[in-house]
Amino acid sequence: MNVAMHLGVADPDSEVLVAGRSRWPEWQRDCAALRPIDELADLPGWLRAADRESADRVMLALAELSSPHGGDDTTATGMLTWVLVPGAVLLAFRLSPFSRRIDEILAAQLWLEARTFPWQHGHKVAANILMNTRRRVLRDLGVTDAAAARVIPLPPTADVWTEAVSDAGCVEPAPEDELAEILTVARRQGVLSEDDIDLLLSLAGAADAAKPARSGRGHAGLMAPAASDVVAAARGVSSRTVRRRALHSVTALRAVCHAQQPTLA
Repeated sequence: MNVAMHLGVADPDSEVLVAGRSRWPEWQRDCAALRPIDELADLPGWLRAADRESADRVMLALAELSSPHGGDDTTATGMLTWVLVPGAVLLAFRLSPFSRRIDEILAAQLWLEARTFPWQHGHKVAANILMNTRRRVLRDLGVTDAAAARVIPLPPTADVWTEAVSDAGCVEPAPEDELAEILTVARRQGVLSEDDIDLLLSLAGAADAAKPARSGRGHAGLMAPAASDVVAAARGVSSRTVRRRALHSVTALRAVCHAQQPTLA
């Protein structure tokens, strides 16, 4: 079972989503922020297209409806988790080395975070719920952030890494351990920060999952909207910001690869 199935939102005709569709007109009457969205089915697409402030107002309205200190409506909790599934899937992918039950564990924690988000003084709802979910899952598994940052949950044959390192100027397609070495060198030299590396790994996971169409050498799908939109939503920033930072990091990795060629050959 994946995250969406554990949350009960994998099927459009699931009990959770049917209840959400039924409640949507009522919620719209009580929450002005929800009125621009005609139907619940339009919500994910609307959030992707909206500016950050508008999207955050909608998420905050759902968080208030969900909270025991607000509307105390668990159906709204389900809707919050539903729109956060893409970010949760990426989290589960990245944390999969730490537990065979990561989908189940992460889905349970995501539901709790969505149910208890402090809407009274909250902001960046999506980013904070996902960030808190990640932190508490790692804590429960006894994993430190440093250990999690060192994990690259992609097989050595994953196209996204082969193409990315090839684009960076390496002579041979690099396996996972070679990429890990390059990232370690980049971090040690101060070329990339921990957050830069986390961003690249998040993009790589999203690109590998989405398998966006790409041609030529390019950037192996790391700059594709299919990847950057998911990462941007999880971080509460714009897709343009994600792509700009990723391009800067890839450019820096090119320099590291060129400098390390004699060592890595």
